[in-house]
Amino acid sequence: PYNFGLPSSSTLPHPVSGPPIDPRLIPLPEDDDLDLSDPAAVAKSRGLKPAAKIAGARHKGKKRQHSPDLDESDLEPVPKKGRPKGSPNFSDEDVSKLLDAVQKVLPLGQKGWKAVTHRYQKWARTARRPERDAKSLEAKYKAILKQKKPTGSASCPPAIKRAHRIETMINERADTRELHDSDVADEGDASSDDSIEVLDAVARRAPSPPLCRNPRMNAPELVNKLSHAFDPDTQRARDEERSQRSFQSAQIFAMSQQLRDAQAIIETLRNRAHDAERARDRAELRLELAEGRGHRSKSERRSKKVDQPDLIRVNGKVRCETVYPEGGQCTYWVTDASSDESEKENKDPKSSSPSRTSSTFFCSSPSASSRSSQLHRESAFYGELPSAGPPTAQHMVAGPPTPADDVMESGAK
Repeated sequence: PYNFGLPSSSTLPHPVSGPPIDPRLIPLPEDDDLDLSDPAAVAKSRGLKPAAKIAGARHKGKKRQHSPDLDESDLEPVPKKGRPKGSPNFSDEDVSKLLDAVQKVLPLGQKGWKAVTHRYQKWARTARRPERDAKSLEAKYKAILKQKKPTGSASCPPAIKRAHRIETMINERADTRELHDSDVADEGDASSDDSIEVLDAVARRAPSPPLCRNPRMNAPELVNKLSHAFDPDTQRARDEERSQRSFQSAQIFAMSQQLRDAQAIIETLRNRAHDAERARDRAELRLELAEGRGHRSKSERRSKKVDQPDLIRVNGKVRCETVYPEGGQCTYWVTDASSDESEKENKDPKSSSPSRTSSTFFCSSPSASSRSSQLHRESAFYGELPSAGPPTAQHMVAGPPTPADDVMESGAK
């Protein structure tokens, strides 16, 4: 046996310097008692149960069941099932009263069985018999009907015969009956193809509504209507009315045609007026440009000579070009007053009148007619051409003007 006494001083080990040892790592002493070394014994001492071993499966052991602390008031009552305690089975008297109630009501549904239950329970309270619900009474009645005839020469109980008679009465009330396979087979064998009656199709039409007949006219009234219809005055008035309607129709057609023509003419005049307005605007623009160039003084021209060194001067003439935004171009030559050559060329030897500035125009525009009209208006403004009449051919000659041209022009004027 193991000695649990205190060891003597001679047996105590000498203290060894070093870190303390964890008590859990110290092995237990060798002993035959398995309460401290066997895991199964330790688990059993703690109240744990071993897991049930099944081949091919592992189940965890059940833990300790702790019942919750519940009061008696918190526990819900468990309803009892089955028949009441001490209630006997159906006696012959109970079955008889049940059949009486069913025969009286002849139930076809739940409402009828409720009436049967009410009648049976009323009798049960009077006779001090156990009360039964509608489900129990219906099950008992159907169990009586489903009882089979026993083997041998046994007699049928009167309760079963009465139940079948009551069931027949219920079926008659519901206008239903049971079908037997033998009856259906007999009827099928008795029928043949010869007994089939072939019915011909009969076409039926809906009845047509009765025709409404006009009441018969009297002979004098019919004669008066015919005489009025063939009266010459009536026919003449009818013809006049017809001709008047046709005349009115013709007038309406002519007026509509005139209206369409007038609308077309108005549209044409509107377009012409628009074109004339555009031409007037262009003429006013050219006039403003010409007036601005004609009223310039010699000092202004001389001062601009230095500012515009790119001007083309030929024999005392300056070439000018004007490009219109609507299309077209006008080229003309203006006498340069700053040079002496221009004064000599423009001086008329036959007259002592002062020299004048001569301009020659060469215009190009989209159309020849507009070009000639523009040239005529601009030349007339500068005094080169008469106010009326087309421009002469010398104004259309390309190149700078010569002194001979000025002499001819002054002589013609």
